[in-house]
Amino acid sequence: MTKLNVSIVGAGEIGVAMARTLSKSGEFSIQVIDRSEEALSRLQQMEIDASVKAVRHGEDLQTYLRGQDVVVAAVPEPAVADVTQAAARAGVHYLDFTCPRPETQVILEPLSKHRAVFSGCGVSPGLIGNVTCGLLKSFSPVTDVIMRVGAIPRYPTNRLGYGQIWNVDGLIDEYTRPSAAIRDGQSVLLTPLEDYGRLRIDGVSYEEFITSGGVEALSIFSHAAPKNLTFKTIRYPGHLDYIRFMLDDLNLRHRRDMLRSLLYNGLPVIEDDILLLVVTARGYRGRLPTERTKSYRFAPNKDVGPFNALISGATGYAAALLSMLSQGKIEPHGHVEHHLIDTDALLASPFLRPLLQ
Repeated sequence: MTKLNVSIVGAGEIGVAMARTLSKSGEFSIQVIDRSEEALSRLQQMEIDASVKAVRHGEDLQTYLRGQDVVVAAVPEPAVADVTQAAARAGVHYLDFTCPRPETQVILEPLSKHRAVFSGCGVSPGLIGNVTCGLLKSFSPVTDVIMRVGAIPRYPTNRLGYGQIWNVDGLIDEYTRPSAAIRDGQSVLLTPLEDYGRLRIDGVSYEEFITSGGVEALSIFSHAAPKNLTFKTIRYPGHLDYIRFMLDDLNLRHRRDMLRSLLYNGLPVIEDDILLLVVTARGYRGRLPTERTKSYRFAPNKDVGPFNALISGATGYAAALLSMLSQGKIEPHGHVEHHLIDTDALLASPFLRPLLQ
């Protein structure tokens, strides 16, 4: 089978993990592109089967995409638009990990006429939306949906029960920005850190509360038309009280640089984490009121590399989608509605199955 030529823009944690994941499968030919020579050097030291290209000028990126099949935007959100523009000019398939923004949608719309466009292909957004849509297929009508995602240490050692598992700036955004939700059939924005609840999974106690960023494209649930939909984060008990103490009692909500420095310097880097996805749906089957919960637990796959469960889950989901594209199971054009792909088929892929516990 002809290998799919994939260019990964960004040699950070996500980009390197994506390169390692794809290169081990044998389905892809990989090149990694970044502005940082140091980042590319670290990647080469990991002996990943991928070529590297350093971007020195603005036009370099488009040049490197010539003859490629797919570009993956593994870059910080402010840089995503640059990758979408290069993808559109080069006429290649496109994949990113973030919620689509209006400016990127304008760029990608013409590209989608003749190439596949994948947006929001991480964990949240991404895999959690797929799990939710799969669960909702068994309900009609749907009254309430609670989506929960938790990336937490396997062995919590501090009072927060937390550590540096992903980008600290993204974590602060989760705790301080409004959360997209549905109430009485209408799109609304909810205050983060509210709607506290307790959760027990396989004998372990957790807490849950509203955060932002997990789902912003509420349109993916339009086929099920849920009356109410909420996105929450899962943490160990007591976490929320300490976060509120820092944000409100110490007034760090309005001193972001100080909060960022505190979390970076005070929290340990966590490599041995677990990723929890838990979705509860309530509705009707015929005339019977019904409630179902789907729960998945993911762990790092050390055979791939030193990547935690959150990064492994995000890159595993994206890799599974690109594998389906390579095998002709996904149409090679249009905005791909990956949230509607069969969940069991995705979880059975060699990119996600080793992560499941």
